Amino acid sequence: MSGETPAPCSRSGPHDRRVQPTRPFSRYMFFGRRRGGRRVSEAVNIYVDRYSKQEWILALGVVILSMIDLVFTLVHLDAGGREANPVMAWFLDWGGVDAFTVAKTLFTLIGVCVLLLHARFQRVRTLFRLAFGLYGLLFFFHLYVMYVRVA
Repeated sequence: MSGETPAPCSRSGPHDRRVQPTRPFSRYMFFGRRRGGRRVSEAVNIYVDRYSKQEWILALGVVILSMIDLVFTLVHLDAGGREANPVMAWFLDWGGVDAFTVAKTLFTLIGVCVLLLHARFQRVRTLFRLAFGLYGLLFFFHLYVMYVRVA
C-alpha cells in the first residue's frame, strides 16, 4: 500500500474552477442555481445567478419610480418647466422628447442591471437602497410641485 501512487484528483490542475473567483457574467446567469455562497464567509461580495425577492423588488421599484419621474417631468415640461438634470436637458435640447425618453429609459435600465448584477456587494447594496430612496423623494417632490401649481 505504501508504494501505490494516489489517484489524480479531478479538482486539481490548471482547469480547476476554484482557482478563480466566479465571474459576474456566465452561461448560468438567471438560470443557474447559485443563490449565495457555500460558506459563511461568502455571504457578501459575491456574484450570484439567482437574486432574492428583496433585490428584485428594489430593482423593479427603482425602474417604476424612474418611469413615474419621466411622466411627471414631461408634464412639468409641458407646463413650461425646465429639466434640472443637465445631462437629460442636453438630450431634450438635442433630440426632443423622444431622445429624452429613450435616454432616461436606457440609463435607468442599464443602471439597474449593473446594480442588480452587483447586489451582493455591500457598498452596492447601500447604493441600491439609496437610489430607491432618492427616487421616492423625487416622487414626493413632483407631487408637491403639482400641488403648488394647482393651488
